[in-house]
Order: sequence, then structure tokens, then C-alpha cells
Amino acid sequence: MLIRKNISLDDKYLKKLQPLLDANNGNLSAAVRDTIEVADTALLYHKSIDEAIQFLKETPAKEELNETIQNGENIVINKTMLEWLFRCTRGRLTDEGLVNELINPFEIQDMRQLEDYLNRVSRSYQWAIRTSIKCEDINSPESAMVLISNSTIHSRDFFAQLVAHFLSRWKQLDVEHVFKRSNSTQIFFRRNTSTSSNETMPGIRKHFGYLDILCKELDDNPEFWTQLMYTYNAERFNLVTLHRSQFEVFATGEVPNPTKTLERLCKQSVSDMTLTDLLVQFRKMYLSTQLVKNIELSLEPGSESVTIFHDFKDERVIRNLIKYFSNIFRENGTPFETFSYSSMIVFRFFQGRDSDSSDLYLMESMEESE
Repeated sequence: MLIRKNISLDDKYLKKLQPLLDANNGNLSAAVRDTIEVADTALLYHKSIDEAIQFLKETPAKEELNETIQNGENIVINKTMLEWLFRCTRGRLTDEGLVNELINPFEIQDMRQLEDYLNRVSRSYQWAIRTSIKCEDINSPESAMVLISNSTIHSRDFFAQLVAHFLSRWKQLDVEHVFKRSNSTQIFFRRNTSTSSNETMPGIRKHFGYLDILCKELDDNPEFWTQLMYTYNAERFNLVTLHRSQFEVFATGEVPNPTKTLERLCKQSVSDMTLTDLLVQFRKMYLSTQLVKNIELSLEPGSESVTIFHDFKDERVIRNLIKYFSNIFRENGTPFETFSYSSMIVFRFFQGRDSDSSDLYLMESMEESE
């Protein structure tokens, strides 16, 4: 039974029908009948047209992935195992060769192409990660925001450091901030021309490669570091780390000057550092040496202070410790005074005082707490 009905089609739908029109010599009725057959077949295996369309979009990517598995380029891995690998390698940067293998720089000219490329790679590998990039200049951005959503936090972290590594090499962008939420990770980038393209950007090292140096040392000398960690653990971290030359001076009964050691770690002269930066670096260094129990800072401008907590009992040791730390602060040139109690040493600074005055370094006084 033949039923005639009038239908209205926009031009965009006629363009989509063009392959079927060509196959049916321009017969629109035949083309519509073929379309109905395709839709009917799709609905036999899917709950809705949308689901069928999504399946058809993903099928080429799945077939391509299957081909790479068959030829040995890729392998199937358990999702739980992959998450464990991502979690246990966080804090380590991926080798540049692997970054370029996953993000081919020769296929990307600007930030828009990078966004499309990343989403295409994610679909092809079935990672379910969505990437969105915002910037004012897609060719040579001064800053950018990359939003990575979906998947798990460890998968996003791994993907994020790949993107950060790529942008640092090809666009000289460094990581400024990273914000992590339950289902997304935001990375803010800013151009950094002071770091060579062959070096790791400081922001990337801070946010994604903070364990690189540690892991390299462990890999290069596992026996030494394993024994060291075992010893520290067995002694409940009641061991002190000192430079060999400083230990030698202490052994003679004199007090060494640790300024050079601090300068090597900070890569900056103590005399050139602001008082605030010096105190922050001082705390980091001497908490890690275990020479003292704790260090508290007060960084209020004009009334900065350092409170050092220790458990030494011998008054001679405490006096030497005061002299030891004073050598660093004298080098900075900020006047200070020192107070010592039974288990606490306090340095108070006076930035407003003339550094050339005769009382630049006030007498260190010993006050026993009640």
C-alpha cells in the first residue's frame, strides 16, 4: 500500500541525505526509505537514536584501537592496575620521548588544534578525559587555562602533566596554579622566557615533578638510601645531618659558619635575600637536618622573629647553637637580638635600624625559664 505524505527538510538534512541520493540516482523517496531502514536496524540494538548515533561515532575509534592492539602497538590493561600505576608514579615527570609520542608536535600548530588533538587521543584510547583550553592568543599565548574533566583524579594528574610538559617545550608556558576538584582539574599557565626550553620549568617541577630528584637518587643508589631510611626509622629520626666540613669544625670545639651551605641550596647569596625569604629557607633547611625539633616563624613586617625549639640540655651546646645560627643572620645584615630559654631560642629582628650602627648585633642573653 503506497501512502503519499508531504515532508519538510532543511537544507542541512538534504546535504546529509546526499550520499543516499547519489546511491539512488537522485530518487528522494528511495533515499528516505534507506534512511528508515538504517534507523530501524539501529533501534533494534539501541534504546534510542541518540545512543545509536553515539555508538556509530565511537565505533571507528574502537576499531582503530583494536587494530593497534593486534599489531602490538597497544595492550589491554586492567583499569584498577592502571589506576595503581598512575597513583604510584605521581610526582614524577614523563620522559619527553613519551610525551611527543602521545602528543605529536608536528600535528599541532595552535592551542585550538591542541585541544582537538587531546580530545581525539582521549577518545581513541578510551580514556574518557575531556580537555578544554582557554586563551586570548591561540598561536602565541601569554597565559592559558586548561580544564581537564571526567575520569579519576590520578588519570587526570597523569594527563595534566603530559599537557604541561608539552606546553613548556613548545609554547614556553609554565604552570602557575593547579586547582583540583572532584571531577576536574584546572591548570593555569603563564609564559616563562627566563627558563631554557631544555630545562624543566619551575612550576612544572613544583606541581608535577616534585619527586623526580628523589626517585632518581633512589634508582641510582638504592642500597645506600634504603639503609639510610632504615637507620633513620630505627632511630626514630633522632639523627642529625651536617655537612662534613661543619662536623669537622664542631669536632674541634669551634662553631662553623653554615652560610655557604644554605646559599648552595637556595642558589642565592644570603646577603641578597630578603629577610622573609631567608627565614622561610632557614626553616626548610634546619627542619630537614633534624638539628632542632621545630621552628616557628613570625613574618609580620618590622617585627620578624624565629623561635627554635630543641631538646639539648648542655648550656655549652645551646650557646654554640646560637652562634651557629647567628652566623647566617649576620650575613644577611638585619639587626637582631637573641634570647635563650631551657628548650627554646628566639631571634628577633629590627629591619628599621641602621645596619652600620655599633649595636647592629645585640648581645645574646641567656634567660632560664622558670
